[in-house]
Amino acid sequence: MFRGFRWLLVAAAVVLTGCAATGPRYAEVESAFPTLRAGYGRVLVYRPAGLGAAVQPELLLNGELIGKAQPEGFFFVDRAVGRYTLTASTEVRTTAELDLADGATVYVQFGISMGLFVGHPRLTLQSPATAVPQLAALAYTGAVPLVPGPARSRQADALPSGPAPSRAAPPGQVTLDDLGSLLPAR
Repeated sequence: MFRGFRWLLVAAAVVLTGCAATGPRYAEVESAFPTLRAGYGRVLVYRPAGLGAAVQPELLLNGELIGKAQPEGFFFVDRAVGRYTLTASTEVRTTAELDLADGATVYVQFGISMGLFVGHPRLTLQSPATAVPQLAALAYTGAVPLVPGPARSRQADALPSGPAPSRAAPPGQVTLDDLGSLLPAR
């Protein structure tokens, strides 16, 4: 009996370790985040480790698929200033109302609580003071590749500055800033 229980624990550990997000860590790619255009804000969704690692629902912003809630991962999307509804569904549907302000980032922590058959998603708005320390070790799971670089100074972010400096990517790699020029003007 104990031998069977031991194998069950080993199998569960193998399955759950395969669920964590992989990719460059926040601290490595934060300096490569594109500068927000005027009239835009950023929605950053993150999921620290916790209950229900195998449950990874899709997240919708005003009905548009923007990502998947992977354990120990984060992603972001930039959108025009305004009011948005973020939605995640398992056996229940959970929403969070977001107000995007010009140049601001809204941090949304994803979590799972116990459900009848499947965990229930939780979407919690967090302050930068709470979110940023939690993000440091999380993996980037976004769709566009970011080029890892040195961490950005928090003091430098607080100071107003002129136009954003151009970030040169190593040959063969593309940053979000490079792709921004391909988007139609709004």
